[in-house]
Amino acid sequence: MNNKIKRFDEYRLESMVYELMDSFDFKINESDKKSDYDEIYNNVISDLKLNFNLITTFGAGIGALYPVVNGLIFNTGQSIELTTECVVLSTICAISIICLEEKKFKNTKQQDDIRRDAKTLLEELKMKDIGNGIIKKLSESLKSIKSIFYSITKHLGATVGGFMDMFAYTSMLIPVMNAIYYMIDKYEFNIDTLTQNFLSISMGICTVIAKRGISYLIDKIKNRLPIDKKKVIDSIETPIIQKFGDIIPVSVNIKSDSELIKD
Repeated sequence: MNNKIKRFDEYRLESMVYELMDSFDFKINESDKKSDYDEIYNNVISDLKLNFNLITTFGAGIGALYPVVNGLIFNTGQSIELTTECVVLSTICAISIICLEEKKFKNTKQQDDIRRDAKTLLEELKMKDIGNGIIKKLSESLKSIKSIFYSITKHLGATVGGFMDMFAYTSMLIPVMNAIYYMIDKYEFNIDTLTQNFLSISMGICTVIAKRGISYLIDKIKNRLPIDKKKVIDSIETPIIQKFGDIIPVSVNIKSDSELIKD
């Protein structure tokens, strides 16, 4: 008998990959709260006197993260009153910390502004019983999302070196985030379990695409992006995702001070 009998873990992983790819059109129920998120975001920027000129340039991409962050923190099962304000504060704080780690600034002033704002947000979150340990894990979880995004979009010509680079591809970021939220919600991934699971799933994505071919991936996303399937297959090295804005250049030789988050 030539049929390969798959180990359960291998079969389960492949099933999860197919499930994720089938979820690009998943509608996030919390998207109905978009206006609430936007209002709270504007209030936070104003009340805390933040200088979020960097974060605001990423537009709709930030909004796609709110339900993801909400799900990750909620699934930890901790006794936290997870209000819309807490979700917004946690999201922009985690993104700011990742930005500091990746050192993508226009100049040193922007770096100083982001560091100062991140410290302010951490203090505000502590008063809401969301400690530095949770935000540190959240930052690591969000960074692991990049592995999923990269595994999918590298076949379409996207250039993603770090987490912040994803925001240059808004048209693809939102459907991928929809699928990621679906997986977090169904499998109850949290800030402790997401990273390892997503690293495995990202490798599984590469395996599935290698097995099924690039046409399989294109068929999954063609309704979300203006893709000419034949053209892409004939010239696969040509990027098909159009960037929404330029990626902010990496600053050179900027020394970071001591680690911002301390447990």
